[in-house]
Amino acid sequence: MDCKTATLVYQTEDHLGNIRRIFPEAWKFLEEVSFAYVQSKPDNFDSEIRKLVGEQPFKYRMVHRDDKDQLTKDLGDLLGDITSRLLLEQHFSKVVGQSVYFSTICCNSHLTADHELTLEEVLPLQCAAVKLQ
Repeated sequence: MDCKTATLVYQTEDHLGNIRRIFPEAWKFLEEVSFAYVQSKPDNFDSEIRKLVGEQPFKYRMVHRDDKDQLTKDLGDLLGDITSRLLLEQHFSKVVGQSVYFSTICCNSHLTADHELTLEEVLPLQCAAVKLQ
């Protein structure tokens, strides 16, 4: 995230509230994907990834995002900043009642997982995602 936005987010103690006010669409999206992940709701892109890589020993859910829209840019800003990513993971983990970890992957797709993925775990997902583009 840019310096001006980071200042707005972190200048007061209500960091999550500031994120929610500045990025309302991203907040809503992360809430929706958190619940969809926990409830194992199907997603077409995720289903196609699973066909390519097979079942994995960890839980994940991937959704494709348009790489040109503002929501995708906002998600990249929020998840690319380690502090906001950790704050959001902690918050939404509490909301849904289990650990969730957020990442961006491929061409700005969104990945939710049950743990911080290793390179060995995420690389096959990345390669499958670019094949679908």
